[in-house]
Amino acid sequence: MRCFVIRGFGKKKDSEGQVIDFERVHRDLIAEAIKECNLMGDTTAEVLDAGSIHEDMFQLILQADIVICDITVHNANVFYELGVRHALRKKHTVLIKGNPSADVTPFDIAGGRYMPYPVANPGAALGDLVAAIRAGLAGARETDSPIFLTLPKLPEADVSSVDVLHLSFIEEVQLAAARSDKGWLRLLADDVMGERFERQGLKAIGRAQWKNAKDYEAAIATWEIVRGAAPYDLDANLALANLYERQFKQTGEATLLERSNLAIERVLARKPLPPTDRAEALALKGRNLKTLWRLAFSKLDTPEQRRARAIDVKAKLSYEAYRDAYKTDLNSFFPGIAAFQMGCILQSLAQSPGFANLFTHDRQRAAKQYVGVLKRDLATLQHVVRASIERAFTDGNDDDRVWAAISAADLVFLTEPLSVLQADPAIAAEAYRNAVPLGSFYWDAAKGQLELFAQLGIRADVAQAVITALDGPAAGVQSGRRHLVVFSGHTVDKANAPKPRFPSAAQQRARSLIEDALRGMKREDERITMLASAAPGADILALESCKPLGIETWLCLPMSRNAVADEVFKQYEDDWRNRFFDLVDAQSQERTYLMHSAAGLPRWLSARGMTPWSRGNRWMLRQAQAWGADRVTLLALWDRNELDPSTDGTAEMVRLARKAGMFLEIIDCGQLAGPAA
Repeated sequence: MRCFVIRGFGKKKDSEGQVIDFERVHRDLIAEAIKECNLMGDTTAEVLDAGSIHEDMFQLILQADIVICDITVHNANVFYELGVRHALRKKHTVLIKGNPSADVTPFDIAGGRYMPYPVANPGAALGDLVAAIRAGLAGARETDSPIFLTLPKLPEADVSSVDVLHLSFIEEVQLAAARSDKGWLRLLADDVMGERFERQGLKAIGRAQWKNAKDYEAAIATWEIVRGAAPYDLDANLALANLYERQFKQTGEATLLERSNLAIERVLARKPLPPTDRAEALALKGRNLKTLWRLAFSKLDTPEQRRARAIDVKAKLSYEAYRDAYKTDLNSFFPGIAAFQMGCILQSLAQSPGFANLFTHDRQRAAKQYVGVLKRDLATLQHVVRASIERAFTDGNDDDRVWAAISAADLVFLTEPLSVLQADPAIAAEAYRNAVPLGSFYWDAAKGQLELFAQLGIRADVAQAVITALDGPAAGVQSGRRHLVVFSGHTVDKANAPKPRFPSAAQQRARSLIEDALRGMKREDERITMLASAAPGADILALESCKPLGIETWLCLPMSRNAVADEVFKQYEDDWRNRFFDLVDAQSQERTYLMHSAAGLPRWLSARGMTPWSRGNRWMLRQAQAWGADRVTLLALWDRNELDPSTDGTAEMVRLARKAGMFLEIIDCGQLAGPAA
């Protein structure tokens, strides 16, 4: 979360001449509180050399998740900036005031709450300020702005209107999304924290984690950060409503579906709420009812058993929720196609004698009447939904057009004569193939609906033919627990190294130690995979050792093969460079992670205190966390120097692994520098 501080600079006097050192107040109180609350940000000092200070200042005041404002003395700039904040944002503004001060709080904010601190010892109030910040962020007060308190219908400024994403950041997210690189996207979610475009950046990352990488756990964490700063954020709540429902389907944990429902309620509580967004939220309510309904029969053995259990009032309620959502906005084709699909299912289930049990009075007559209305509604829906889909192709964004193409394929599947599709299932298969980005969240959603029809015996042979055509034959599943070994080790000593740590002459000894450690980690019920970089020294030895041991390797390169060679290997003997090339060239592209083609950091990170190698360390750890292995171990050839301050090497990898809760296996590098080596 970002913080912005409004205060005086240097030393200022109150109206009786008392001197207050605002730099000391910032150093001893404000900066420490920001650090304690895990916030990032500063005063306008962070943009003094960035062009128009007024434009940047206004943006920072608007974008900040919380503002701390010191009103100890009468300072025109401070009160002006505070007025800007109160006019733009409803809440999350914390006022502080030094005591004693001869300057009386101005009338316009005299009724507001402020936290006092002792001018002689500002740091003494640190605990109070930390508590005030946390209470401000978590508070349920509608507003702490006198403007919004007086004018409650005044709309709050849209933060996203000034969140301009850095081009190199957008490109990096797009590259990571295109590769479905879970670790890279998790790294980006770390690195964007504290940037001025943090919230919009997190949204871009969260969408890619959800829809491209299908890293639902990380996507939830990302969207929850967004919602933590803005509890009623529309994008965050719609995303979380979908993500928690998907997690519920995977785990069966009831609280997850309730979290989805609560996110939907937050969307519906927004005022005003455009019809398109209301229709989507109401449709998600129908979707959650449908999810509960499917749970009751999905694991039964035969279509007959599943159809009998599917005759449930939740199916009827789900259809009606979708239908009513579509009536809210006929341009929103999603609830329309969902209503049409559920209506077709109800029409099929109505052929079973038990269908009448869905009604309480005069059941047979009520069921017959319901089916008649349903038939007319489906005829109408088919034509209106088709028109909504066509409109989306013309007026929608890229995401809308993907869903519209999938919905058009759904109509082909449901409305083409069954005999035609049975004779040539490729008609439906090609409609989906042309619509769906394979391997994506979109295909998972489309396939899930086809699987539902197959489970209930509705056009089942056609549904299965489409799934087989797009998925191909089912891949064999390897047995055994998955054990991911992340390797990190010291580079070989350079020729002029003042103190030996890994002498070049100790290569064979190091190789033996690494191989022994890997053999000791192998278990009959586990499949070991190694993830490593390829620096000269222990990394290369570890990768070379895996082949004779039958261990699969994955390679992490923060920059291209040639860029790494130019940046790293020019200080080492040519043999290391040649071995690096041999390893990289022999490694399949499918098992090579690559961040950037050029050396250095992307431009959006150029001012940050990191190197490509320290970022590469964090990237590799994030890859490991996203791997889905049953066990993750860091195997490190390390000198056990806990005081090593570098973030580029093995000591930092050990620190990161400890923080991440990974298993650790240490090979003592001290065995290489002694006479026995």
